[in-house]
Amino acid sequence: MFLHPTPFIIIFGSVVAIAAGFVKGFAGFGFSVVFTPLCSIIFDNPREVVFVALVLGVVMSFGVIAEVRHEVTKDRTIPVVIGTAIGTPIGIVLLGVIDVSTLKLIIASIAIGVTLLRLAQLKIRILAGTKPLTIGTMLGGILNGCTSMGGPIPALIVAWQGRGIDESRSILVVFNLLSYLLAIAVALGAGVAQLPWLLSGIWLLPPAAIGTFAGVHAVRHISQKTFAHVITVVVGLAGVAGVLSVLKI
Repeated sequence: MFLHPTPFIIIFGSVVAIAAGFVKGFAGFGFSVVFTPLCSIIFDNPREVVFVALVLGVVMSFGVIAEVRHEVTKDRTIPVVIGTAIGTPIGIVLLGVIDVSTLKLIIASIAIGVTLLRLAQLKIRILAGTKPLTIGTMLGGILNGCTSMGGPIPALIVAWQGRGIDESRSILVVFNLLSYLLAIAVALGAGVAQLPWLLSGIWLLPPAAIGTFAGVHAVRHISQKTFAHVITVVVGLAGVAGVLSVLKI
């Protein structure tokens, strides 16, 4: 359906890509948390949806990393690289063995879980340092590999460590960029993804780029508290819609 979209698919996909890109530009992560569960509702193959989300996520990450490049440092990048390199291939293996209905349910459940965690507003503090970040990016890499939705776990880690906005955004965008690139390479090499999928969602790049551009600029002008509520609602609705889609299968 990505390769031969109907007018409805083009409109629906473009709106979703703009919304997902906006979240990515604003927070440094979250493109797939919005894009994957919503697109899994109407597209037949959730594995292709995950792969397209990875490809689009790479492009969107370059846009955000250009804006936070001065916050990208060696001491933050090394644990991210280690955790991502361990976790992402494991996720790709899982992507190849999980059936379609289960994969859709996992994607929707993650979206709902992220929503519940945001609503709970847990006041947790963990020690600053590389070990929690390595573990968080490893777990996030596993989820990125099988669902493309691994960003929330490292996001929770940096939030619980009390890191600043720009520092957190730089860590998350580096994590996603590395994890997405590795997931794409492993998926193609292992035969989990098909080569045509690399370009099947190319028509979604313009709306996704528009959303990302808007998000990058909005982060300086919109209350973070207000936007946090918007993200929570969007992700929650995406998760609920995904569950309903699975129940119809």
